[in-house]
Amino acid sequence: MKKNSLGRRKFLGLSAIATATAMGGTTFTLSSCSKEDDLKANPYETEALVIGSGFGGSVAALRLGEAGIKTTMLEMGKFYDSTVSNKAFSPAFFPDTRATWLKTGTFEMPLGPDFPLSGNKFVGVLDRNKASANGDMDIYRGTCLGGGSVVYGGMLPKPRVELWSKHFPDIEYSEMEAKWYPKVHSMIDISTVPENILNSEFYQYSRVGLEHCENAGMEKVMLPCGFDFGIVNEELSGQISKSVLNSEMIFGVNSGCKNSLDKNYIPAAIGTGNVTVETLHRVESVRKLSDKYAVEVAQIDESGNAIKYKTYTCKYLFVNAGVVGTMNILLKAKYDGGLANLNEHVGQAWGNNGNTMAMRSNLNDDTGGKQGAIPVSGYGDLNNPIAPLLAEQAPFPLGLELKSLLMLAIVDNPERGYWQYNPQKQKAELIWNKEQHQLSIDAMKNFVARLNAANGGEINTLLVKNNGYTSNFTYHPLGGAVRNLASDAYGRLHGYDNLYCIDGSMMPGFSCCANPALTIAALAERSMEKIIAEDF
Repeated sequence: MKKNSLGRRKFLGLSAIATATAMGGTTFTLSSCSKEDDLKANPYETEALVIGSGFGGSVAALRLGEAGIKTTMLEMGKFYDSTVSNKAFSPAFFPDTRATWLKTGTFEMPLGPDFPLSGNKFVGVLDRNKASANGDMDIYRGTCLGGGSVVYGGMLPKPRVELWSKHFPDIEYSEMEAKWYPKVHSMIDISTVPENILNSEFYQYSRVGLEHCENAGMEKVMLPCGFDFGIVNEELSGQISKSVLNSEMIFGVNSGCKNSLDKNYIPAAIGTGNVTVETLHRVESVRKLSDKYAVEVAQIDESGNAIKYKTYTCKYLFVNAGVVGTMNILLKAKYDGGLANLNEHVGQAWGNNGNTMAMRSNLNDDTGGKQGAIPVSGYGDLNNPIAPLLAEQAPFPLGLELKSLLMLAIVDNPERGYWQYNPQKQKAELIWNKEQHQLSIDAMKNFVARLNAANGGEINTLLVKNNGYTSNFTYHPLGGAVRNLASDAYGRLHGYDNLYCIDGSMMPGFSCCANPALTIAALAERSMEKIIAEDF
């Protein structure tokens, strides 16, 4: 597709979103998503239905729209218009209930004390989901239009080629590099941090981390980021209010510098004229009819209350609601008979991407009180004697000089959990115990010990629970509808025609020592090309 054609579609989509938002609407479209005859029979009939607006859902919607397929995308959360003047998102300190999904009182942060929340219950952008039955694993997930892309750190590195064939034996890495990663790059502007920003006072912590990495004989890594660093430069120069340079990240970024999916894939999908996006629509159940799927949906208000119930029907159904949402939809449908023929692998092979955090403190170096919230650097430690890992230099922007460095590791841990449906609680529960995380902690301990031996410092057990190494949450849930197990190699779920899952659930629990978003999007692109060519 020509670049100017894509640009026009994005412009048209953004204009449609802006118009609907200004009028207080929750439906974003350029044209009706149903034929006139269908509207007379069922106002909620569509050829294809996409549940979820994260990386898998957004890729699916765009490619369906480009192919001329009338498509509806359903998103449980709301749209947050991140412009400089709008201030749509909650501040980082101190947050209000726009920060979190339907919670009041306090919000449990990854580290340190819980944050008090001001305001009434609201459909905020981030949920710390109590996923596991025993409390040993929580999952952070995005809950707004754009899904995790609005609340993630924007880190989009490629997987390590050294580990690829172990976890994705049926796909040549050269194919990903030649076609699918560039296709995602053509939609999401990705770059590494410019020198002037890296050398500013806001990234002293990253510079110290890179020096410590080199002193310990590890691989220095500059992370590709999904950010507009031109806007960050405007923050740095004082042309606009500071946002990522004022700690904003996990609750959304008000300066608009994060290249989240609501700025690229989703408006481009709307701009095809074939895609309607409905926000504040929560899926309640799915069932297969003779020749189509019926999806029961509750339309909710901004306090999470159901205000209307709808039944959408479609021939092609894409369940891409993120791992937590997708597991709840599929396992409930399998239990209640709506999708009884889903195979035994649905719910299996879940992993947390080896996520472990630790903080080194009492360092000999100042790390800066003001810390930019975009993680831009990391440490490669593929030769770790316990397990290969990548550690990313995370900010800890409290505005105080702490002589500390916080790190998030992605560890090649083979342990997997599984999901099962609990009819009493009417939810899918993750079966996972903390002992399964021990290998990740051991690899992180070895990594930290070598850094401290080369540079000084000690593990921080005050701010980081579990003796300094986190084990009870993940930012990177992966698996549950894994390709080549629950589905074929392209996300076609076994047991049904025209039923697909191409979100993070299709990943085999690990993304090869990298953040998973880029690979989820690239595999979704690969799947959609095959699906549209063969199934429509």
